[in-house]
Amino acid sequence: MKVKFAPGVLALLAIVLMMITIGAGNASAATTHYIAASGSDSNNGTSTATPWAHLPGMPNCTASCASYTPVAGDRFIFKGGDTWGASSLGVDWRWSGTSAARIYIGVDQTWFSGSSWSRPIFDCQSTRCGSTSVNQQMWINGAYVTLDNVEFTGLRQTSGSTQSVAAFRDHVEVKNCYFHGWSRAAGQTDNGSTFAITANVSNGEAQVAGTSFHDNVIDGADTTKDMFNGIEFGDQVYNNVIRYVVSGLLGDFNDVHGNLVEHIRTSYAGDHCNGMFVFSPFNGSSNLWMYNNVVAHNECPGGMWFWLNGNNGCAGCTSYAYNNVLFDTAGRGIDIGSHPTEGTTGTYYIYNNTVESGGGACMGNGESSPRSTTNFQNNHCINSSKFCDGTGTTCVNLGNNLAQTMTQANSAGYSATQTNAYSPTAAGSSTVAAGANLTSSCSGNLSAMCSSITYPTYDSVNHRVVMQSSVPKPSTGAWDIGAYQFKAQGPLPNAPTSLGNKVN
Repeated sequence: MKVKFAPGVLALLAIVLMMITIGAGNASAATTHYIAASGSDSNNGTSTATPWAHLPGMPNCTASCASYTPVAGDRFIFKGGDTWGASSLGVDWRWSGTSAARIYIGVDQTWFSGSSWSRPIFDCQSTRCGSTSVNQQMWINGAYVTLDNVEFTGLRQTSGSTQSVAAFRDHVEVKNCYFHGWSRAAGQTDNGSTFAITANVSNGEAQVAGTSFHDNVIDGADTTKDMFNGIEFGDQVYNNVIRYVVSGLLGDFNDVHGNLVEHIRTSYAGDHCNGMFVFSPFNGSSNLWMYNNVVAHNECPGGMWFWLNGNNGCAGCTSYAYNNVLFDTAGRGIDIGSHPTEGTTGTYYIYNNTVESGGGACMGNGESSPRSTTNFQNNHCINSSKFCDGTGTTCVNLGNNLAQTMTQANSAGYSATQTNAYSPTAAGSSTVAAGANLTSSCSGNLSAMCSSITYPTYDSVNHRVVMQSSVPKPSTGAWDIGAYQFKAQGPLPNAPTSLGNKVN
């Protein structure tokens, strides 16, 4: 049966349908906005010719900038080379994207000031940025947000909590950023709350899921080198360079790989240094993976430079550490599990690491009562008192581990002064073809143990992470012992080439 409408009713229905369609489109349509130091918040912000001067969430965002409500899929592009000072910081970002349409805050490298592109700069100008209670250059309180290619500098600790970027919602990504130039006011006594990037939610709330922090540089070479920490908490933390801080990584993590952490110092407040100190798996996970990392040059006594599950019990957890290069520190190499008061910490698999432990055990736990099981294989342990300290863990030697004194290692061509520390130099080197083939174990997050691995290096001119490719382990035949797989032709599959570089 056909229903007929009067012409006037049809016209009214058409108008209503059009209004609904337009309204729905406006509510969900993603937009790209441009932001330049020379812009105006009265502009529409939708082209490089009519940019805003500020980002929504900046305290001095006004007019059209202030009236705009960001939606999923929006992009906010900063002009390369421009600077936003203390009056524009800290940024209080409170809008969310979705898994299918993230909000992007970053750059278009074809749009810049000067003769070539460089990162836009958030500069606190050696003052306290942010609110009176929390000192942050940027607070991200929206989910599914990506922050990309911003330089953060000039942050000053005057009291309490001080961070450059705080990610307090699920699925926040921080990538390609450069953090440096922080300082402190006289009389400060708390370095434990200062971080370049944090995903630690305060007030007892649940940890934020799906955080991803990668390809960032956190470099205190232009500071007093006695304060600040690198990254606090995170789900995926990879391909970062962190140097001249008190702790590189500190807190709960799930997947930590491809990071260079070096030149770790004691803080002005007396905090001992930590290279990578993982409390426990992040956000209730039962697995921890730490691989392809380089940790070197811990410059303080008593520091913990590679600690797995060090602060919490985790009886059902399974943790993996493989293809890591650790050298030029003192004490134990890979610390396993927590203090006795925290209880048991599960099962560990330690494969193909190159560890120069400074006279302590290559791995293990020196506290009382075994509370975990440590399985280890294919590790190159240099200057170690023993393979595994079994006082606080049950050590299971699966074979193909090589122990060398420093004299033996140096005589065989392995040394810290190599471009790639403690790597094999010839087909007849001690570690070459002396390991077990673990291809059958390579699946899931362990697949990287067999594939063509990479190591992090530092471009100190452009302040970027450069990943150095290496030789994959063979699917058949013997593997090498340690993190390196030797190849007679071409470059070795080795660790960072710029461990001693300084910021120019």
